[in-house]
Amino acid sequence: MNSFNNNVNYKNYQLRSNVNINISRTTELIVRLWGNFNDYSGPITQDASFSTDLYKMAMHTSPVLFPAYYEPDSANLKAQHILFGNNPGNTTSTSNVGFQNPYAELLRGYKRFSESRMSTTLELNQKLDMVVPGLTFRGFFTTNRYAYFANQMAYNPFYYTISARDYDRSANTYKLRWLNSSTSSNPLPTEYLIFSSQGSKANTFIQFQGQFEYNKGFGDHNISASLIGVRQQSLNSQAITLQTGLPYRNLNIAGRVSYNYQNKYFVEFNAGYNGSERFSKNNRFGFFPTIGGSWMVSNENFWGGAIADIITNLKLRSSFGFTGNDAISDQRFFYLSDVNLQGGNGSSFGVDNAYSRPGVVIRNYENRNVTWEKAQITNTAIEISLFKKLNIVAEYWQQSRSNILMDRYVPASAGLEAGIKANVGTAKIKGVDLTANYSHKLSRNIWIEFMSNLTYSQGRYGKYEEPVYAEPWRYRAGTLLNQQFGYIAERLFVDDKEAKSSPSQLFGGSAPRGGDIKYRDVNNDGVITNADMVPMGYPTTPQVVYGFGFSFGYKSLDVNARFQGQARSTFFIDPKATSPFIPGTGSITGISQALKVYADSYWSEENQNLYAIYPRLGTNTTEISNNLQNSTWWMRDGSFIRLKMVEIGFTLPGTAAKKLRLNNCRIFFSGMNLVNFSKFRYWDIEQGGNAFNYPLQRTYNLGINVNF
Repeated sequence: MNSFNNNVNYKNYQLRSNVNINISRTTELIVRLWGNFNDYSGPITQDASFSTDLYKMAMHTSPVLFPAYYEPDSANLKAQHILFGNNPGNTTSTSNVGFQNPYAELLRGYKRFSESRMSTTLELNQKLDMVVPGLTFRGFFTTNRYAYFANQMAYNPFYYTISARDYDRSANTYKLRWLNSSTSSNPLPTEYLIFSSQGSKANTFIQFQGQFEYNKGFGDHNISASLIGVRQQSLNSQAITLQTGLPYRNLNIAGRVSYNYQNKYFVEFNAGYNGSERFSKNNRFGFFPTIGGSWMVSNENFWGGAIADIITNLKLRSSFGFTGNDAISDQRFFYLSDVNLQGGNGSSFGVDNAYSRPGVVIRNYENRNVTWEKAQITNTAIEISLFKKLNIVAEYWQQSRSNILMDRYVPASAGLEAGIKANVGTAKIKGVDLTANYSHKLSRNIWIEFMSNLTYSQGRYGKYEEPVYAEPWRYRAGTLLNQQFGYIAERLFVDDKEAKSSPSQLFGGSAPRGGDIKYRDVNNDGVITNADMVPMGYPTTPQVVYGFGFSFGYKSLDVNARFQGQARSTFFIDPKATSPFIPGTGSITGISQALKVYADSYWSEENQNLYAIYPRLGTNTTEISNNLQNSTWWMRDGSFIRLKMVEIGFTLPGTAAKKLRLNNCRIFFSGMNLVNFSKFRYWDIEQGGNAFNYPLQRTYNLGINVNF
């Protein structure tokens, strides 16, 4: 076996220091330091989640095609390596290895990485009452540094197999065949560890901020104001082009003025003048004002008597304003063209075409008209407290987004090499936020608390850049944000004869057969094409998100529970990822295993169920390309409610804690992700459309909190 340890060893170190220095009675200097350092050593993984890719690999490995490893045969008794199992399959590789062996990937070596985050802030607070009473200045400089590097030590496994003729059933002996024995195998198997660097990355962030604040009361009148200037810069070491290698910079100026009278009537005005390097000089700065007001009704003189005992607090507030967004695309500078002078189709000329020059590729054109994406936001809310125990906040808001950056629809006949973008899109979003918290002490020894929140939002596209369609259902304008388009699945084809006589359904693979999904010809043209795709279901982002919980206490015992859920959402099973006997995608090259839900309900010649969960089986994506299309066949309700956390605790009485020389001692037992309620029962709904995603873990904890 291996002589090294590749078990997961993850260490985290944190450093924090705050130093306050009173330079004078009016001047304070603050230095803040924070560091977070991670060291990892463990199995070699291809993602940042330690082992989820190994889990997917195991889910794409046949349990009967080959064993994890073989016991040595007579010829390999003195082998100095593990005899990992494999199978050549249909591979044409010189290594003669047809599949991934997750056990070999787990044991073949170990990976190490170090990750560091450092943040330093220097802050200066200066009272300026000697200049203007109530005026203060606050300035700070912040810099963040991030660094990461990784390497691995690993050997290349030796793979073996057994053919039928090399197994003696009567003697129960076998002869192993070494698969990757060829000198041209890539990689060559080794019995020693090979060092390889896994890359490094680093980035920096710098921020300067200066802020003047003014707070002053004049009898019943209170005025507050602030003026803030912010400059930010970030730099990323992973840049691969000149434009992405330049520092990212933003410059913002913001102001606020607020006024209240007798703590009853409040008015506030905010404005931001934000600058972005991404836009041309004409559009570089954007002005985004906001105004709001509120009325503390419960502070009025007329608010008293019985109504004040019932409604102990009542506040009405509303605001209207604008915000801007410059993070609208991956493109760095919209006002600059990006041309690769050595990336196009070249040409050769001269004597015997001996002289060659590369061609030119235009990545994007200069566009000085691109500007800020804007949102007009209206917010109205009521805050109310009943009997000093129940607090309710109800909020209604609307957003009207404009200048959404979109790709312009330009005919190919225009001859452009790169796409054109413009701020032409619009969208409207509205929603409600509700919060309710209740707290009550029933007696000296019994108390109870209840907390809840709910958010409902719905957004629709307004103007959307798209070509002119003959079919009205193809337009995204007017549809819900994040709503998927796809085909309407009616049922499965009865047999090959029906599939041939139905409207043509060709998606780049084999023609449909009996047991394949039958799609509706929405426009009745006899062919299933993109023109038959319609909006389906709710958005993939839930329109309703909620949570609630309670806490209950009796003497030294306390019980806490939290629930979370979502509703009015749709998700789609990914047939490319979950179809059985199909090669995996990305770095996972094994064959998908059969999920139980599919094994229990699939179409076959013996079970011609036209509404089976899974249609006709296949062994590659070409055979079942018809069934891999986005359609209502794979659409599912994304609603669920989960018991997220339960905790039971017991706090030692004060006298018992003092005998142990403790200020406080609490023993608790908790569980996470305990129960889920959903119409979808194939697998955990939070795994989404791919059952082979790493599942959400149910965890239990037993702990003790002690204060000396």
